[in-house]
Amino acid sequence: MLDLNKLFEEFCEEISLTRTYKEKIMRGRNALRTKISNRFEEKGRKKPKHCTQGSYSMHTAIMPTGDDEFDLDNGVYLQGYSTEQDVWPSTQTVHTWVKDAVNGHTSNLPIDKNTCIRVVYEDKYHIDLPIYIMGENSDGDSIAYLAHKSKGWIESDPKAFTKWFQGFVDDNGQQIRHMVKYLKAWKDYKNIDIKGMAITILVCNNFSVTENRDDISLLDTVTNIIDSLEDSFHCFKPVTPTDEDLFADISETSKNSIINGLNNLKRKLDIAINEKSNEKDATDILRKVFGDRFPNGEDANKDISDKTVAPINLGNEDSHFA
Repeated sequence: MLDLNKLFEEFCEEISLTRTYKEKIMRGRNALRTKISNRFEEKGRKKPKHCTQGSYSMHTAIMPTGDDEFDLDNGVYLQGYSTEQDVWPSTQTVHTWVKDAVNGHTSNLPIDKNTCIRVVYEDKYHIDLPIYIMGENSDGDSIAYLAHKSKGWIESDPKAFTKWFQGFVDDNGQQIRHMVKYLKAWKDYKNIDIKGMAITILVCNNFSVTENRDDISLLDTVTNIIDSLEDSFHCFKPVTPTDEDLFADISETSKNSIINGLNNLKRKLDIAINEKSNEKDATDILRKVFGDRFPNGEDANKDISDKTVAPINLGNEDSHFA
């Protein structure tokens, strides 16, 4: 059995957001926050609060590849409203407020999506601006309501999801973040139709910890995920609304792609870890499911005769020993 943990840790570092990239998207985020707050103040509205959400806040984001764009979520939380929804502005109205505030910020026009306003940057990233008001649910609990353009104000609590995920990190350590990143890199490279949130939920619900062995932990976690999906192909959100199944509208083609892709990943991991004795052979297999960002292992079978030997000077002639 090979110990590929070090190579997986190198892979994790390779796919993680770089400091330069983080600084770039933070500048974009901060500029948007300032624009929105200033515009609201100009219009006599109370300045909203802002909250970075999603994979960036959970530290599970990975660098985009090819034509992919990095997606940063910046929640815009409107202030000055009671918990009574009857007095809230319409979701279309608040979308218009935020869209007008960021219009002209980049060369691309902001996109008014059902769940957010999207600002697209030329440099391979966009920032989504979902809009919320804090209210109360039917049980009297305080909860965030998302301004959904077609469905109205709907229960949605991204902060609760981040807190839920952090609980798994607190109990299991950083390895669980690594698992999410590896599977995101796999789905990007293999073009598997599965959302990052679904990957995060599946990992947390099926995580198998093996200390100092990311390779084994990933194999066991993927195995558990396959077993759970073959038993019941669902992925329910762990926070309100808990009856939301992220796989509810998935096509049969996408379902088969996910299951077949996971089974292929499991086979490759199993062969690389348990059947190969040479790192190079193992990583040749793993690069077929993770791409060339996965590092090459050392070739233990490479004979010294394969290496270039410098000529030895004998008198006035260069010669090699036979």
